Amino acid sequence: MMLETRHRQDVRRRKPAGALALAVVLAFPVLATAGPAYAAPKAGRAQPTAAPSSDVLTGLSDLLGRLFPAPAAAPSVPQPLVAKVTASTVKVSGVACGLRLSGSGFSPAPDTIVTNAHVVAGTTSPQVLRPDGRTLPATVQTFDPVKDIAVLSVPGLGLPSLAFASAVEGENGAIFGHPLGRASVEVSPARVLRRVVVDVGDIYDRPAAPRQILVLSTNIQPGDSGAPLVNGSGQVVGVAFAVANLRRSTAFAVASEDVTPVLAQPRAGAVSTGPCIA
Repeated sequence: MMLETRHRQDVRRRKPAGALALAVVLAFPVLATAGPAYAAPKAGRAQPTAAPSSDVLTGLSDLLGRLFPAPAAAPSVPQPLVAKVTASTVKVSGVACGLRLSGSGFSPAPDTIVTNAHVVAGTTSPQVLRPDGRTLPATVQTFDPVKDIAVLSVPGLGLPSLAFASAVEGENGAIFGHPLGRASVEVSPARVLRRVVVDVGDIYDRPAAPRQILVLSTNIQPGDSGAPLVNGSGQVVGVAFAVANLRRSTAFAVASEDVTPVLAQPRAGAVSTGPCIA
């Protein structure tokens, strides 16, 4: 389930033609269960929303659940790591089609924020909330609905940058996000269970190319979409985007290898954020 926050019902994604159908809910902006986005009526406070679900991810979650016992909970996160990553984590919000959405994001470079594309889909004036409570206007300069990654320019952001690394199966880490649209950052211990390459469609449910996805043991909620998944050194190894419908302790992240090429694309100004997520 997508983890953005908004008032909508979960929408099932298409079932891929082929042998295995996996069912999971993308972690959209506080719109749905388990994700970095949160949505509420335009005039009201943002609330968690559900995003379209992916049958592929759900099936994958169900298959893993049958083949492997539930892993032990990831250990608690050391305080120095919490302080380091929290300082670079933001809440991302905006209004799309009359709904106020909110998700999470992080700074990988000066005056730059990375989040999920579904968190800002259809928005016109996104904002980011810094850890100190200051709200700043943002401009979407890269919008990739296939990788589900967006890059925002935030002049004067002034946050430290997080480096990227590759995830290792079995390693422990944590997801830093703003579940349910909360202002404060919450830390969810996580363990990387598997790395898979699969086509789960783009954020609009259209067929797309296969991408690298990390299968995680963790507990996240709507509003966590776009949150950084970091390793024990505080390096970003993925971006949270969905939670399994049938196994809520299983979540999914876009692997860093699919994030960095999007971040590296030339950026010259505002770009379209596409239509709202139906």
